[in-house]
This record gives sequence, structure tokens and C-alpha cells, in this order.
Amino acid sequence: MTSDGFIKCFLCFYFVSSVLVTSNGYTISVNENFNNNSLVRSPRAVKKCDGFVCATSGTCIKPEERCNGKVDCPDGSDEFSDCKTAVQCPGYLYVCDYGACIDPDKQCNGVQDCRDNSDELYCPDAPSANCKTNQFECSNGKCIHRDLKCNGIADCEDKSDETKQACSNMFCPGFTFVCDYGACVPGYAPCDGNNDCIDGSDERNCGTPQKNTTKPPVVVTVKPPVTVAPVGPGCILPPHPEHGRWIIQVKKKVQPNSKVEVMQTVDIQPNTKVGLSTIISFSCDPQYAISGSAFSACFDEGWTTPPPTCERLCPPLSSTETTHVTCQNEKKGEVKCEQATHGTSAKFECAPYYESADRGSPLRFCYDGSWNFPPPQCIPVCGQKRVTAEPLIVNGQNVEKGDYPWMTAIFQKQGGEFMNVCGGSMLTQKVIITAAHCVTDANGRKISEDNVRIGVGKYYKNYNDARDTLAQYSPIQEIKVHPRYKGEAQRFASDIAFLVTKDRLVLSKVVQPVCYHNLNDNDNRLTSRDEGVVTGWGYTEAGGKPSEELKEVKIPFKDDATCVAELPSEWSDQYFTNDKFCAGHYNKSIAVCKGDSGGGLVFPNRKDGRYYIQGLVSVGHRVTDGCDVQISALFTKVAFHLDFVEQVTAQYS
Repeated sequence: MTSDGFIKCFLCFYFVSSVLVTSNGYTISVNENFNNNSLVRSPRAVKKCDGFVCATSGTCIKPEERCNGKVDCPDGSDEFSDCKTAVQCPGYLYVCDYGACIDPDKQCNGVQDCRDNSDELYCPDAPSANCKTNQFECSNGKCIHRDLKCNGIADCEDKSDETKQACSNMFCPGFTFVCDYGACVPGYAPCDGNNDCIDGSDERNCGTPQKNTTKPPVVVTVKPPVTVAPVGPGCILPPHPEHGRWIIQVKKKVQPNSKVEVMQTVDIQPNTKVGLSTIISFSCDPQYAISGSAFSACFDEGWTTPPPTCERLCPPLSSTETTHVTCQNEKKGEVKCEQATHGTSAKFECAPYYESADRGSPLRFCYDGSWNFPPPQCIPVCGQKRVTAEPLIVNGQNVEKGDYPWMTAIFQKQGGEFMNVCGGSMLTQKVIITAAHCVTDANGRKISEDNVRIGVGKYYKNYNDARDTLAQYSPIQEIKVHPRYKGEAQRFASDIAFLVTKDRLVLSKVVQPVCYHNLNDNDNRLTSRDEGVVTGWGYTEAGGKPSEELKEVKIPFKDDATCVAELPSEWSDQYFTNDKFCAGHYNKSIAVCKGDSGGGLVFPNRKDGRYYIQGLVSVGHRVTDGCDVQISALFTKVAFHLDFVEQVTAQYS
């Protein structure tokens, strides 16, 4: 028996011990032992009830005892899902999931006051803090849907959803069988030859096994089905709903002298008259859901509820790590997004540090089995500074912590320790972009991944600096160097590489990617009026030492003609390749320097102000004491290699 099958039974089937049908003017009683089908007059004393009449027993209870959270009817029919329509709770009371009204002080008091225990499921201090409110947390921390708890099937790997501790407070409707440890399984489960309870308690005390030998029930059928005029009290069976059906089930003893009873379906046609207390249960075809009550009982006044309809389901929606979705029906009541029917609206919210890829409406609507638009995709927020930075480098200024959350420190093992050697930029939660010369030898061959680590969310230079309380570090799964990079032999052309992390980086206020899509759009095309930013832990003065704290420098973009005029001609002829561009100050002693290699040069987009990575610190002109701080440096043009960038990020998304 599958869990899906049980859930359908649990929701849709309600059973009775006897059925009365009328054919050609006679009242027929179907004996519950199915030993005969003799015609019997079944008189029924009609007793006035000023309260609520229990569905199968006919017991009369006080009106205030219906839908009050406590089961007062022997069959539990006073606390069923029809409470949603039978009573209207005042605003000051707590409403159970199935519609009953209880004192608000009873919510989250550690005691089951709603029949379905919903008053204890949504408590802020509930022990299942790792799971959603509609889930059950297994002992090993795994989350399963709460409907799968105590259904006779171990849905938790450790079977903790099918224990006496988990199931002792379960409410099992009268039409189900209660396992010894408290789980609820279908009423036909006992003695069917299958262990439907995980402890096998449904197969105990059955006598001689009779698997699959139960005689079929006596079938009373009107052929052809006709509308029969009422004779005495009773109700006319309605037509089957479109895309669904109803059934009537009765109890049958396994053996004549056995106390164990199983449920069997009686085949009766629509338009047939049935006796008082008969209950029919409705179900829908796959891909359809019930709209209305799942069962109806025959009382003196007729059927208690009108037949429901079967509405077509839209494809199920579920929350993910990056997207939270909630659904409401047309009456603004919350419904499961896996059971959305016509008129349901779904609202999507992206997790912190994520945003909708199209930045459009977060709402979707279910129409006739289809959502009007596909679910929005939540992607990491990119290119946003946390705060406005103060005005690297050589004569650069300190950065406010978290200003450039994509900034990545690249460490290499030297003498047994990991040393900060280069900068990089976070493109995705698995991919860091940097200069190829940072992760290769003099001949352009990549170094071993085992000798490299990266750090994000850092402000201080050193590896595992205790002051970087929000930093994350990761070993490297793979180094991908541009296939045409040959180092000095090719004058550092194609100086671009990627570090694929072993660990998936977690987004936070100090760890977020930089933007790189759409670099060739007009809003991202650079002109001589644009000023970009480079961050790093490079040398703070010519001939000095690297910075201990992250610094930034603002430098202007230079067009090719200006750059060639300012750079030494012999040097620029060799290194100013077609995948480079030039940026920097002329005679202002502000520049990138040793230690800044691989860092990203980012520019704000003219339209939305987000930062896009345009260049990678590649090569600069050297002088005797190190960097030539009076002229511009050359940067690898990221847009030139955009196909390569998107290929790698897509491969490791």
C-alpha cells in the first residue's frame, strides 16, 4: 500500500455498518455478515434532536458540542472538515485547521485541544525548528510532510514517524483502523494479509490466514438504474460527480464467529434510495480535487451536504531553498499549493539575498488546470554594495566592511601555510573568477587544486583571521584556465581563470556575487566618463608592504587611443592585446599594484547602479622599486570572454 493511497483513503472514505436500498417499492437490509440478503422491514424511531445528530450512531449531542475541538460523537462526525462551513468562529477564538473553534489561550499550550492537533503545529517554539509548519521532523533531522506521519508507512529513514511517541496523540476517524502504537490505516487493513501497520498489529488475532480469500460482498443493484419514488424515510443517491465518484462501504466479519471486521464496498447505482444514517464518501480522479465536503450522511431532512464537485488541479508548487510560496483560494483562505484549483493565487517570495530574475509580479494564478505564468526564478542579488564606501592599493583608502561582498581572497600554500597571493570575484555560489596568472606557473600550466584555498566575506588579509567573524573558506574542486593562456610566452593574453569551490558558499550580508550578465548591453558599455573600483590587499605604497585590511581605489576607464599615448610604446606594443583594456590615473600616484592581481574592476550600471565586473587586474608596467604608480594598468576584458564565463557558470550552477 502506497502512502498516496492511504492519504486518499484517509481523506475520502467514511464507512457504515448497514445500507438500506429500495427496489420496486421494497426496503432491503444488507446484513453485515453477508450470510443472507433476506428482505427485512427496518423501522426506525424518529426522535427529535435539538442539537447535532451523530452520523452513524444517531446519538444526539448539544449544539455547542459540535466543532469545539473535542470529539463527542462515537464516530467523530461532530469534529470533521465540514466544521469549516457548519460554524463561523468569532474573531477572538482560535480556528483549528478543520474549522472548529477553541479558546485562544489553548493554542500552543502543549495540549491537543483541536481534534487534528493543529493548535500545537504552528507554535514558534515547536521542537521541529528545522522543518516548515506543515512538516514533521524525523529524529535524524529529515523533514517529511505531516500527512505522512503515523500512516503505517515509515517515511522517515529512522522510522521515527511511526512510533508510539509520535503517534500517541493521533486522532483516527471511526472509519480507520488504529494500530497498537496509534497510527491510522484504512478500515479494510485488518486481516487482509498485508502488514499495513508497521508493527503488524493489523494482522494479529485473525485466526487462520485468509489472504485474498474474502468472499465478495452481496451486491444489490437496480438494473437498469431508475429514479425510485421514496418509500418511507431515506435519501436518493446522487449522480457521480464529473471526474469523480462516490462509494458506500459496509462492515463484514472475517469469519462468522470472529470479532474482527473489514470494510467492503457495496455496488449501488445512482438514483437508488438508501436508508437513514447511510454515509457516502466522495473521491476524485487523479489530477482533480474535491471542492466541498468529502462525505454526506442521510438524515431525516435529506443529505447533510450537497454533492461536491471535482476541480482540475494546477501543477503542484512547493517552496525551495531560495523561494517561498504560499497559496490562497478565492475566499483568501490559505490552501496547499500542491492542491491548487481554479481561482487559487500563488505568491512567491525570494529568500534573503535573492531576487526574482525578471523582477516582475510575485503572483501567479491557477486557471482551469494551468498557472498563468511559470514560477519566477529567484537568483542571488548581484552587484550591490551594502553601504556607500569611503574614498588600494597604492594610496588607496580602507573599505567599510561588507562594501564589496563579491571580493574574494585567493590563498596558496607556501611553506606549509596558506598565503594571500591574489584577489578574485564571486560570480556564483560555486564559481570565482580571477586572473590566470594567479593559479598557473611561469609556463601557463595550472597549479594543483590542493594548494589553493579561497576566502569570502573577508576584511583582513590573513587566512583564518579570527577577526573575520563572517568569513567562509573553501578548498577548490577544479581550476579552469582559459585554453589559450600561455603566460609570458603569449604576453598574458587570455589572462582569465575560474576556481570552482568544493563547498557551496552561503549568501549573507557580506557574501554576494557581482553581476556579469548582459555586459555588452548599452548600459554597460564603458566610456571615458566612467569610473570603476578595484579592491584588494595589495601594496599600499611603492616599495612598501601589502595592506592588512581591504582597500579600494577608484580609477577611470581609458579609451585605447589615450592609453597608448600614456603607456611606454615598447611595453604597450607587447602587452596591450585585443582582450585588454586600460584604466588608471596619469601622474597621480594612485594605481593597482602587486597583490591586487586577479581582482575585479567593477563599474556601476548606468540604469540601476549595480556593479558589473568589467575587468580583471592583469599586468602593469614595472619600475625599479615595483609598480609604476603614475600610469594606467591593463585589465583582462571580461566581456571579450563572456561566452567562456557563461559556459563555466552554467556548468557549475
